[in-house]
Amino acid sequence: MTKTGKTVLITGASTGIGKATALTLDANGYKVFAGVRKEADGQALKEEASDALTPLLLDITDDDAIAGAAARVGEETGGKLSGLVNNAGMSLNGPLELTPVSEIRKLFEVNVVGLLALTRSFIPLLREAPGRLINISSGHGLLAIPDKSVYAASKFAVQAISDSLRLELRPFGIAVSNLVVGKVDTAVLGKILEERERLAMAADPDVLELYSTLFEFFDKEVKNLPGIPPEEVAKVIAEALSTPKPKAQYLVGPGARKMKNLSRLPRKLREGLMYKALYGGRRS
Repeated sequence: MTKTGKTVLITGASTGIGKATALTLDANGYKVFAGVRKEADGQALKEEASDALTPLLLDITDDDAIAGAAARVGEETGGKLSGLVNNAGMSLNGPLELTPVSEIRKLFEVNVVGLLALTRSFIPLLREAPGRLINISSGHGLLAIPDKSVYAASKFAVQAISDSLRLELRPFGIAVSNLVVGKVDTAVLGKILEERERLAMAADPDVLELYSTLFEFFDKEVKNLPGIPPEEVAKVIAEALSTPKPKAQYLVGPGARKMKNLSRLPRKLREGLMYKALYGGRRS
């Protein structure tokens, strides 16, 4: 038994926010189940954690893996889970016309269907505690902007899921929080730029040229926008799990608050400002 007696499952714990959260909660005395996709990642995580941390091989797009994880966590916790942190996800950036449909399906399978499937399986364990559900979203779940149509759609879905489940699960004492995260300094930023390069190389050069302004603008944004370390996000997740009255929504990092403020502007004004920032004085 850990010093808090609390148990939590974190998905996507191999790197970034998930790893930082797993280590933070482990240090805070939680019994942590860390969802990873490779045994090597789980072993690497254990080397930085206490003996109480348990890596779980978990692909949230695999129904059998989800069922196995739920059975094991239920068995090791006496059927009670204090917290579920839905962190696993993927990013996909670029103009829709250049985005392969296969990649769109893959993203929704992870960011939306996988999140729903995993949450569904763990509700009984959360109900028995009762525990807390924390979904990791993005500023793009508050405001959809050009170049991010697919990713934004998935994160709007995460926001909708959180809002719906907050009332659906309230009778059982399960609190639901949505973390809106801005830019975080993790390896995913490099992957975004690599994926955009592959997208550009696979595109028809004439079509790619039509979107050159978008590519230039958002590549600079990824490189130049200030970020925060993943440990800062982990601290907020720890707060959401431990505070007597968790918030429905947490804004983490300056980018998240900026998106929130922009989303409050009248649509015509907001879109006008955005268009001017992207294209300058070009007429539509």
